[in-house]
Amino acid sequence: MSRTFISTVNRRQWLQWSLTATAGASAPWLAANAALPQDFLTATKPITIVVGGPAGGATDGVARVLAQTFSSQLGREVIVENKPGAGGTIGSKYVSVAKNDGHTLLLGHIGTNVLSPLMQTPKPYDPVSGFTPIGQIGNTASVLLVPAAGPSTLQEALALWKQKGRLSYASTGLGSGAHLLGHLLADRLHAQGLHVPYRGSPFALQDLVGGRVDAMFATAGAVGAYIDSKKLVPLAVASATRSSYYSQLPTLREAGLPDVSNEGWFGLFASAHTSEKIAQAWHAHLNTALRQPQVVQQLQGLIVDIAASTSQSQYAQFMEREISHWSRVVAQLGDALKAT
Repeated sequence: MSRTFISTVNRRQWLQWSLTATAGASAPWLAANAALPQDFLTATKPITIVVGGPAGGATDGVARVLAQTFSSQLGREVIVENKPGAGGTIGSKYVSVAKNDGHTLLLGHIGTNVLSPLMQTPKPYDPVSGFTPIGQIGNTASVLLVPAAGPSTLQEALALWKQKGRLSYASTGLGSGAHLLGHLLADRLHAQGLHVPYRGSPFALQDLVGGRVDAMFATAGAVGAYIDSKKLVPLAVASATRSSYYSQLPTLREAGLPDVSNEGWFGLFASAHTSEKIAQAWHAHLNTALRQPQVVQQLQGLIVDIAASTSQSQYAQFMEREISHWSRVVAQLGDALKAT
């Protein structure tokens, strides 16, 4: 379990961001917060943002941006606590049953708050009643990656996997977005899929670099260093449209695989049965943070586009639609998904 406040993976970039953030920016934050409800926060109790993955991953990076910003806004200690494993469900379950006083939050995503609880048996928690949605943070693309020694183009890779009739793919755990996308890709290629789950993207990406698996879908913010160093080759994005960050990469839809798609997003959640007053207060704090230019810059550095919810209730409705949609997809795939 990691409670470090600054990931060593991003330390140099983080220090640069911190200098920018403290150069006269804290005063407007505090002024903006003067009108926000804060009376639910207990001065002697730290605020914890839980991440269901290891330090150094994309979710961890987003959490640390918010932790630093909330700390400046509220004048409070904000801790990032990493609880990796089981597709993010260990950390998520921890938050789900935490005291509902608004001091324990989850930096969640489509894997932790939609796919994992739908795909795992028994369910680790209920995706609807297990959390109180606070607000959306932003969107990111899922990138299809292969080792440097593997295929160099999407067309070459698809032809190779079809010919072999087999595709091994890494993921961040059972029920993660990478698991679902890997299964869908193998199924649409009529290839046997071999799912290899890991405790987080850094571990999975290391094995992908070593060629121990054929491919992996990973969030764009977690793979930049691997792509820049040419240790991994990006082939496509699994989104409806091309990514503004990787515009040279085709979508899988362009390759004739329209349903191998997963629009990635990050959101903030509180534990189950958190009061509406607390949820709305945290939504206000979140949106104040997301309006800060330095936060926008930091998240863009993680390949995340800001996509703030207009209200806490609007985000709750968005979550209901996401869960309903993916419930139907998972039901259609049935046992075949759980077996790979």
